[in-house]
Amino acid sequence: MSAPSGPAHRSVANIRSPTSANPGAPASPHTPLRNISSAFGSPSSLRAEEDTVILELGSRYLRAGFAGDAVPKAIIDFGPEEQRRAGDYSRWELGYKRERREEKSWGETHELWRPDLRGLDLGLVGDKIDRAVRDAFTKYLLIDSRPRRMSLVLPSALPLPLLSAVLNTLFTNFQPPTISLMSAPVLSTVAAGLRSALIVDVGWAETVVTGVYEFREVQCTRSVRATKLFGEAMFRLLADDLDPTRSEKESSEKNVGTKKNTLPTLEECEEIASRMAWCKPGKYVETRKLSRGLTPVKEEDELKVSMRSLNVSGDPDAGSMVSIPLSSTNPPQSVLLPFSKLAEPCETALFATGTSAEDLDDEELPLHLLVYRSLLHLPVDVRSICMSRIVFVGGGTLIPGLRKRVLDEVANLIDEQKWDPVRGKAVDQYRSNPKLQRTKPRQPGPTEILEAQGVMETPIPSAALVEQEHDPIEEQLKKEAAKGKPLAEFGHLRAVDSLGAWSGGSLLSQLKVPAISMVEREQWLQHGAAGASKATDINVVAAHRQSMGPGAFKSGDRSSFTLGLWG
Repeated sequence: MSAPSGPAHRSVANIRSPTSANPGAPASPHTPLRNISSAFGSPSSLRAEEDTVILELGSRYLRAGFAGDAVPKAIIDFGPEEQRRAGDYSRWELGYKRERREEKSWGETHELWRPDLRGLDLGLVGDKIDRAVRDAFTKYLLIDSRPRRMSLVLPSALPLPLLSAVLNTLFTNFQPPTISLMSAPVLSTVAAGLRSALIVDVGWAETVVTGVYEFREVQCTRSVRATKLFGEAMFRLLADDLDPTRSEKESSEKNVGTKKNTLPTLEECEEIASRMAWCKPGKYVETRKLSRGLTPVKEEDELKVSMRSLNVSGDPDAGSMVSIPLSSTNPPQSVLLPFSKLAEPCETALFATGTSAEDLDDEELPLHLLVYRSLLHLPVDVRSICMSRIVFVGGGTLIPGLRKRVLDEVANLIDEQKWDPVRGKAVDQYRSNPKLQRTKPRQPGPTEILEAQGVMETPIPSAALVEQEHDPIEEQLKKEAAKGKPLAEFGHLRAVDSLGAWSGGSLLSQLKVPAISMVEREQWLQHGAAGASKATDINVVAAHRQSMGPGAFKSGDRSSFTLGLWG
C-alpha cells in the first residue's frame, strides 16, 4: 500500500496559533487588556475610597455632599412629612391635607433638637438622623453604605449628650473609620475667604454672634430672637386678621390648638414670610450715610426701588394692599393686609421695637444690640478687625433689608455710646457735674508759665506730649515690607458674604487640612465620650526628650482623642 500523498495528520497543538515572542502573553486567543487611566475611570469607583462625606447638622436641616463640591447635594428637613413609614405615598394623593398635631411650642414637630434638652428623647433624635443620612446616601449622593470617612459640621455650643447621640448613631449604623468634628462659625469664616470675622448666625431657635480671630473662636453670645420667634409673630399677625376678636390668651402657645382648623399652619406661615416679609430701614438712614462697604448692594437697591413703587411708609394703614390666600385653613380664606404691615413681625421679633433695653434680659437682646455688645467685649485690636468683617449666615438673614438695618443700628449705637461699656444715670451725672469729678481733664499740650511767677522762661513739656521724631529708615522698612500686600480693612463697619459652613468644610476636607478633633470608630465604641482626653491631661513621660527610635516619625498619637470645643 502506497504512502498518503497529503501532509501528516496535525494534532490540536499543531493547529493553534504560533507562540508569541512575548513569553508573558497568554497562548489562547483573548481580548487585549486595557490600561484605564484613573483620570478617565468611573468616578463611582473612586468616591468610595477617596472622597469624604461632609454632613452639616442643624436643628431643622441636614446638608450632605462630597468634599470638593461648592454646595451640598442633599438638604433634608426633619418635618412631619419626612417621618412617615416607608411606602406611605398618601401625601401625593389628590386633595391630601396633612393632619395637624398638638404642639406644645411653635414648630416642635419640625425640629431635630432644641437648646433645652430636658425631656428630649435622644433615641428618637438618633433615629431621625439615621433615616435622614440613609435618604441622603441613596437618593441624592447615590452611594452604598460601605464605610467612608465623614466630616461633621456642628454648632460650637452643641451639648455633649446630643453630640454623643449623634456620634453613636453614625459609628453604629454607617461604620465610618473616622469622623472629623468642625466648628460651623470657623468654617463660615473660611468660606468667606477670611481669617477673622464676626459671624452673625440668625438660626431657628437662637441668634449666635461668634467672634473668630485667626481661625479661633474668641467669644460667643446668643439671643432667643431668631426665626422661630419671627414665625410666631407672623402667625399672630395672620391669625389676628382672620379673627379680630381673638384675645391675647387665645393666641398664646398653649391655646394654639383650640381653633386649629381655622388658623394657618407653620408651613404656610413660613412660605408667606419667605415671599412677603421684609425689614424696614432704620430711622437714621436719611440723615447720615451708614453701613459702609455693604456687599449686597444690588439687593438693597432693588428693595429701595420696590419700596418707592409701592409707596411704603411707616404708617401701617398706608401703602399698597396685599391679598394673601390661605389654603391650610378650613375653609380656605384670603387675608387683605397693607404691605407695610408685613414688616411688623421683623420689628417686634428681631429688633424689639417699643421695648427699652433695660427691660430685656441678657438672653433676649435685639440683633443690633447683641452685635454691638459682642464688639464691645472684644479686645481693641480684635474688634477693629472683626467689625470690618461681619458675616451674616442663617435662614433669618434672607429677609430683605435685615443686614443693612442691623449695620445701620450698630453704627448709630457706636456714634451715641462710643466704645464705653459703663452707662447709667450715675455715670451721666458724674460726667456732667464737675463737683463729682475726682480729677479734671488735663488740657492737651504744654502749660504756659508766666515769668512773673519766678519760674524758668522756657517751660519743658512733658515727655508724653512730645511728638515722636521721624525715622526715615523705619518708614522705608515698613514700605518694603508692605509691598505686594493688599491694604487690610479695619476700623469701620462692613458686611462680607459667605458661602456657608458646609462649603467651608468641603474646602478644608478637599485640601486635606486636619481637623482639631478627629474621633476613630474603635476608640469611640470602646470608650465613648468618657474616653476623650481633656486639655489638662498631660503625659509627663511623653513630654520628656527621647532618642530616635522606630516609629519616631509617626504623624500623631492615635492612642487618645479629644472632642475639642464640645468636650
